[in-house]
Amino acid sequence: MNSPESILVLRRKAIGDVLVSLAVVEALRERWPDAAIDFVVDEVAEEVVAEVATLREVLVYPARRLRRSGSVERLRITRQWVQRLRSRDYEVVLDLLGTPQTAAWTWWTRAPVRVGRERRGRGWAYTHRLPAHSGPRFAGEVFLDWVRILGTNCGAWRPVPPFAGLRWRGPSAGRPRILLNPSASWPAKAWPGEHFGRLSKILGAEVGAEVLVAWGPGEETLRDAVCAAAGGAAEALAPTGLRELAAEMARMDLVIGTDSGPKHLAVAVGTPTLTLFGSTDPRGWQPPGRIHRWLTHRISCHPCDRLDCPIEGHPCLDDLRPEEVAERAVTMLTAASVVRRDGVRP
Repeated sequence: MNSPESILVLRRKAIGDVLVSLAVVEALRERWPDAAIDFVVDEVAEEVVAEVATLREVLVYPARRLRRSGSVERLRITRQWVQRLRSRDYEVVLDLLGTPQTAAWTWWTRAPVRVGRERRGRGWAYTHRLPAHSGPRFAGEVFLDWVRILGTNCGAWRPVPPFAGLRWRGPSAGRPRILLNPSASWPAKAWPGEHFGRLSKILGAEVGAEVLVAWGPGEETLRDAVCAAAGGAAEALAPTGLRELAAEMARMDLVIGTDSGPKHLAVAVGTPTLTLFGSTDPRGWQPPGRIHRWLTHRISCHPCDRLDCPIEGHPCLDDLRPEEVAERAVTMLTAASVVRRDGVRP
């Protein structure tokens, strides 16, 4: 196809989804270096794309404002939003989310090239349709199919750092520095705060690790539970925005936590990660690379992709012992020459 002047990428919802999708923007920029590329995100993800140099503009969908508005006001805001998309005269639109809503937006742009999945009730919106299901592959690699269908060989997925100058600094010179991320957007993806606390104690005793706890707005109770269970072996980070959190991650030897947005932020920065999987499928959300590892307590129903676990005791995560996680973490630190086999820094 000819070089387009303007491209729109739609990727609403969670921070992790947006971070994984940035490889699509990079692939588009490499293929069409002169194109203007805009990116649609929700308010929650605005900060992680605000500094991406390859974007002309970030279009922030006012999801929170719409939820707080009455029906008449919602209709007015929605009409303004759709008119805004239509007025840009995009030549290519990539709908990475594929909901009925984003399919309608895609069609409404009237772009000559519109890419999305062939899902029930939505395929009509697209000129280029991808299969409804692509098999168990990492989501970032799947999203690149939206670029490949346009005849571009974009290679394998690779993480894109969202903040200029923030990259992993490599193994620290002093004590191993480990960041715990206990937050989880779904109850079925949560590992107990007591387990995080016990893990802190073990890592402190075995390798002398300095353990810090990340947390966000509304997670104060979880933060306090982890620190209380750690009994002084872990310290909470000061309140941070996403940029500040990325800066902290760049100084860590390892980030341990749930399958969540902060995990994908650590991956984007380049910091090694150990992800504790609950209901979600590691084949879909575990990034490639030897510095990224994962654990779960294997049971027959995993993965289920449920928001809440229907099984008493939430065994896929609650039964994952802190000792197992600590063993894997020490193995990763040893492989990175952060500690010796005997737990002492070389």
